[in-house]
Amino acid sequence: MTLRRTTITLGFAMAACTSAVAQSVLYVARPAIALSVSDRTAPRQWPVEFTVTMPDGKTTTAIAAPQMGGERAGTVHYPSDFGNAGMHVGDYGWSARVGGKEVMRGKFSYRPSKEGQLLFVPG
Repeated sequence: MTLRRTTITLGFAMAACTSAVAQSVLYVARPAIALSVSDRTAPRQWPVEFTVTMPDGKTTTAIAAPQMGGERAGTVHYPSDFGNAGMHVGDYGWSARVGGKEVMRGKFSYRPSKEGQLLFVPG
């Protein structure tokens, strides 16, 4: 397998959960980072293993399975698709592997805001 041209999508998504109690509404938003790697010249996309290294040095992994019968690359979201993931202030690194070979890597960070929330900072 040879990857000729690889593209990465690193996105910021918000997952929302709502619940109604009496006449008030509780809204919770949690930032998520979308990771996806594709080979635009390949007739079929491959599963991609993403590993994220957290600020404490621990790693967590998720697999992005191809979609639509292999026509589209899969996407994973950090932290929800990574089993032992966390969102803490600090620097994170990620790598993408196809068939055991690293094809891409990157960074992102979470920083505290004045309001006490975590801010996503792309690397």
